[in-house]
Amino acid sequence: MPIKDINDLIRQGIIPGRTTAPKPKEEVNPKYTEMGDVVPPLSRGDFLRVWKEDRAELVKVKEENEKIVKERNKLRKVMQTTYSRDWPSQVSAILKEGKDDKTKS
Repeated sequence: MPIKDINDLIRQGIIPGRTTAPKPKEEVNPKYTEMGDVVPPLSRGDFLRVWKEDRAELVKVKEENEKIVKERNKLRKVMQTTYSRDWPSQVSAILKEGKDDKTKS
């Protein structure tokens, strides 16, 4: 009995009728043969309007993130101040800086 290589072993498991059978045709629904039937026509103005709305939302999110970062940095300064006799005044000065920024806007 001759030694079989990997290709012979693979071919043993393949049934010829299974590989040569014709594939069934997919039936096309005549109702959806064109994209215009499925998707409404979009104009350049529609695209620009949605893009401007997305940009406005992005600006809002960035502003919120900047506020959060400023608040975090302010609280980080409070945590990093060393405790001493004038610690309450230092903390109140740091916290007051944030309030002054809010009143200016």
